[in-house]
Amino acid sequence: MTLSDFLHRIQQILPPATAMPGDPIGIQVASSSGIVSKVLTCMEITDAVVDEALNLGCNTIVTFHPLIYAPLTAIAGQDRVARLVARLVRADISVISVHTSFDAFPQGTNAILAQKLGLTIEHPLQAVTNTPDAVHPEAFGIGLVTSCSMEFHELIERIATVTGAPVRFSRPATNSVSRVAIVAGSGMSFYRLAVQCRADVFITADVKYHDFHAATDTIGLIDPGHYEMEQFVPDGLRESFHSLRDACTIVSSSVRTSPVEYYTPTNN
Repeated sequence: MTLSDFLHRIQQILPPATAMPGDPIGIQVASSSGIVSKVLTCMEITDAVVDEALNLGCNTIVTFHPLIYAPLTAIAGQDRVARLVARLVRADISVISVHTSFDAFPQGTNAILAQKLGLTIEHPLQAVTNTPDAVHPEAFGIGLVTSCSMEFHELIERIATVTGAPVRFSRPATNSVSRVAIVAGSGMSFYRLAVQCRADVFITADVKYHDFHAATDTIGLIDPGHYEMEQFVPDGLRESFHSLRDACTIVSSSVRTSPVEYYTPTNN
């Protein structure tokens, strides 16, 4: 399959119109061959992911996070992005980014996490206005409003178990949780929508200290971490592209790409 045909088929599943404005989705690196035969899906591109693609014989990478966010002024020096682009060009590997078009996908980033947490999906937190789905226009959107019936401590324990990392949080006004808003990744720009939908708890990442203060007595905030919320994306992309398997092989990355590590002191 050609790279342009592959991109077209991806965009039928993840329409560009559903992405956030200005998000750099689409082809970021094009191989000289322009052929797609084996695809690696990943959360983001690191040297270890490029190594993995080479070892697996993949000539295309579909990445969730774009590798190139801003225009490159030079492919030189020690700049991480420039260095990775140079490696990909030398290896003749194409790169396609899907980012917020997968966030908005009904079976995308937020839906995967909600299902793993055992939450019932109600509707998107913010619907996409340029939806390509005339039958179910409410299906596409950023974030989710979900329902459940549990105590706050049960939700915290479930999130910590599923994401496998320390969880920062501030408590809601009530210990009983029935409505939860989710925006995987940096989602505090959607905070007001989470409050307006009368969620008891808002789960998102990269929450600032003063945001926790501001939420006191208004809504519970839970921050499991950016990578931790989105770590299931590579497998989710592979599953979402099942209809493309007639034309190419698709595998998901097993590389942990987070640059963040945690240290827990031990008591002797």
